Amino acid sequence: MPLDQNVLAIVAPARLGTRIATRRGAGGVLSAVYVAVFAAVALLALIPVSALVLGSLRDSAPGMPDGHWTLANWAGLVSPGVIDTLLTTLVVAGFTTAFAMVIGTAMALVIHRTDFRWSSAMTGLLALSFYFPSFILAMAWIVIGSPGGLINNVLQDLLGIEGFAVDIYGITGIVFVMTLHQVPFVYLTMRGPIMGMDPSYEEASRTAGASPFTMLRRVTLPMLSYALASSALLCLVMALEQFGIPVLIGVPGRVTVLATQIYLLCRFPPTAYGLAAAVGLTLAAMTGLAIMLQRRLAKGGRSVVTTGKAGRITPIPLGAWRWPVNLLCGSYVAVALVLPSLILLYTSVIKFFTANPFDATFTLRNYAYVWNSEETQQAIVNTLVVSGGGALVGVLLGAACSYFTVRLRPTGWRVLDVLVMLPFGVPGIVLGLGLLWAYAYLPVPLYGTLTLIVLAYVTRFLPYATETAGARFVQLDRSLEEAAWTAGASRQSGVWRIIMPLSLPSLQSGYFLLFMAFFREISATILIFTASTSVLSVSIWSSFEQANWGLASALSILAMLLMIVVMSLLLWAMPGARKR
Repeated sequence: MPLDQNVLAIVAPARLGTRIATRRGAGGVLSAVYVAVFAAVALLALIPVSALVLGSLRDSAPGMPDGHWTLANWAGLVSPGVIDTLLTTLVVAGFTTAFAMVIGTAMALVIHRTDFRWSSAMTGLLALSFYFPSFILAMAWIVIGSPGGLINNVLQDLLGIEGFAVDIYGITGIVFVMTLHQVPFVYLTMRGPIMGMDPSYEEASRTAGASPFTMLRRVTLPMLSYALASSALLCLVMALEQFGIPVLIGVPGRVTVLATQIYLLCRFPPTAYGLAAAVGLTLAAMTGLAIMLQRRLAKGGRSVVTTGKAGRITPIPLGAWRWPVNLLCGSYVAVALVLPSLILLYTSVIKFFTANPFDATFTLRNYAYVWNSEETQQAIVNTLVVSGGGALVGVLLGAACSYFTVRLRPTGWRVLDVLVMLPFGVPGIVLGLGLLWAYAYLPVPLYGTLTLIVLAYVTRFLPYATETAGARFVQLDRSLEEAAWTAGASRQSGVWRIIMPLSLPSLQSGYFLLFMAFFREISATILIFTASTSVLSVSIWSSFEQANWGLASALSILAMLLMIVVMSLLLWAMPGARKR
């Protein structure tokens, strides 16, 4: 598409809407919907990014009229402190990606390519750990591995071992917990390509006398090269933008990454919002570049792993490796899911922390406080409103975007597709900073409202809905709509009576994904919440920040139980989401 049409698509969506009717035969209703959707997505995507650019060129806080234009914030990016933080971010993200890729891919190969006996149970446990919020996992491991935590108490008080102490506050601790958090993501992204591989290639290798390790090195992994590279890039993006784990573990240990530096620059004096905006744009550029490479790789990959020939996967016998493999999978589930959950439960019901439960004084005061606290009740209500209502807005907007970019494709659809994906490369903490800048200047009374949090969440996670709905729209034969038009139905009637009913399972799945993403999000909220708009994730973070481990643990248990209940209700009420 020529550049002038791209510009036109941004500045004149109303004119584009009229072209839908003339070029594609659509009615006026769809033209109006396209204009509204295009304008909404453009505002959601461009406002925070534009505000960050302007904020990085100012020397005052958001909303302060006495500031001046300056390039000092960008010059500050080459200061020793920012350079060190950038290098630390790359080291943490690099090691996390490497470890997560090795462990996650190994588990996927073991579960789906060998005679591993507990494949269904392990898949369910890994999926459950995928929804374990990162900041809750970090808090649990702080209780376990901090200088006054469980491991050191066991070593010193119970076993009498002196001179050896575990300290999770450092780069090693951050990488360890982030790896635990991202292994399920790698497993879930590699599971499909591994299960979809044509087994004939491996059978030929086996027939030629290759050992399992030779077959893995020379056949299986080369066939998975594009999937591995794509998964690694997405894993790197998640590591670069991670906020909850580095802020909880890194700040006490004086280890700062770019995401936590933005938080510190905005929250603690002397504040430097302009420098935070420049750092945020730098971080967004890094994650955006990784996402661009991943999408280009996904579109350009030519590695054929599935053919039309019939074939049945012959499981590789583990033999003597069965016990080491069982130990690997069991250890991961123990340290990433079971142990953190038990520790949080234990910490939530004792008055003072002790590693020996026989010396502990048990109490339910933390749960009583949660039950009777108006602030907590308000946080629960806010969480359900933001997650439930925001997910509905997100899935409707995402479905509309997918319809226009996948099926209808009016003038400017490529620009709309870019605008939808643009905020996906912006880390949550950066997006929150952009919204803070934007609505401090704009004459719109959104700051301090749940609406602003919903806008942040929808903007950040809209691609979840567009990708889920778009995958289904691509599968639907256009002849279904054409038959309705031939019978005299309008295009919008075909959408509501044919496309939407057939796409309902995917839309339900999109709602489910958005609800869970909204429920556990903290990075996009931490800079824009107020006392009246606090959500559960922020309440947990605030309690932990005040060193109230018992209350933070009780809130974490409450959040996980509430998440499980809501997940179960959604799956029960949405058979389409359950089938996917």
